Amino acid sequence: MKSREPEAAAREGSENKSAIEEPEDIELENAEELDYMEYDGSDKADSDIFRQVRVTKKDFSIYELRRKHMMKKLILDVPFQRRNVWTEKQKCEIIESILMGLPLPIFYFKQQDDSVYVVVDGKQRLSALFEYLDNGYSLKNLKILTFLNGKKFKDLSGEYGIYQSQLEDYQVYSHVILPPTPDKILFDIFDRVNRGGTKLNKQEIRNALYQGKGMDMIHEITRGDAFQNATRIVYEKDTRMKGAYLMTRFFAFYLLFDWKTRTKKTFHRYSGDSDKLIEMTLKYLNTCAEQDLILLKNAAQDALENAYFYLGRLAFRKTESNPVNMNIFETTMYLMTKIPKKDNSIKIDLREKLYNTINSDEFIACIGNGRDNEPNVVKRFDLMDVIAKEFQV
Repeated sequence: MKSREPEAAAREGSENKSAIEEPEDIELENAEELDYMEYDGSDKADSDIFRQVRVTKKDFSIYELRRKHMMKKLILDVPFQRRNVWTEKQKCEIIESILMGLPLPIFYFKQQDDSVYVVVDGKQRLSALFEYLDNGYSLKNLKILTFLNGKKFKDLSGEYGIYQSQLEDYQVYSHVILPPTPDKILFDIFDRVNRGGTKLNKQEIRNALYQGKGMDMIHEITRGDAFQNATRIVYEKDTRMKGAYLMTRFFAFYLLFDWKTRTKKTFHRYSGDSDKLIEMTLKYLNTCAEQDLILLKNAAQDALENAYFYLGRLAFRKTESNPVNMNIFETTMYLMTKIPKKDNSIKIDLREKLYNTINSDEFIACIGNGRDNEPNVVKRFDLMDVIAKEFQV
């Protein structure tokens, strides 16, 4: 049996049902930081963060993990995360290995503040085990315990009853990442344990660490026609969640700069750390009131429809042939929340003013080097406010 499961293999593609054409490898401009996850602990701030790391060893029986999963205390099938990729042969091999008493590689879990566990590394193994305990498949092509071939879990009774107990009582060795381990370190740990396959980007890691109603809403938007029409990014082909990254950044800056979506308290004092802002945003979206989440979703949908109406195939791009530019996306979306919806009388003028702005030396300087620095971020959103004031009713 292989010592590493294909946990980080690329998600399987599915048949594209959309008429929109897009390259298989989705490209974004100005999104290099999506893949940048280096942590070197070189400065004092990083050293202080490192001291907050809390990881403990813990053993669970398969029976206990299955019970937690059934009680929704173990998050295994994270929505929109990488799909199950194990073959029937691999599933049967892990069952045989356990029944032979062989050790499995260490599992990694993240414990949330509410004592819910999120699987960081081990999804494929646990999926195979739980499926067998639920009588989802029969054992086949076992090489050592050949007498168990053809048997489901329910068939392990009578003279084979010991094997049921052996499976349920099998101890899983794990490392549990405990709160309040900082998100910066969680990213590093997640990255290290997934290096056996395709390297995960930040959004894929956030998708596992911050799953909840906020992330569900973001994926629902990126699956919809409004997003796919405006961006020309097809959900089924976006295997690295770049569309979700765009929407996450939009919500982060929309909450930061637009008072209509904030509480009376300042949502966040931005100091140039976009990762921290995004992580705070995802935590907020997962805990905010349902009516506020609906308002945010509706604002995003309206902005996408406005962008497609006013800008067409030029939406979020420097030119029609360019890929979506990350910073143009978030600022244009912000602008689209502040202007009338689908007003033909302002269409030509608005389009001209927007593209004069995003092609100006002033705006281009704000999305070049240091584009996430506070002055550059504030300046480019101020430029959108200037345009918005000309067209607001």
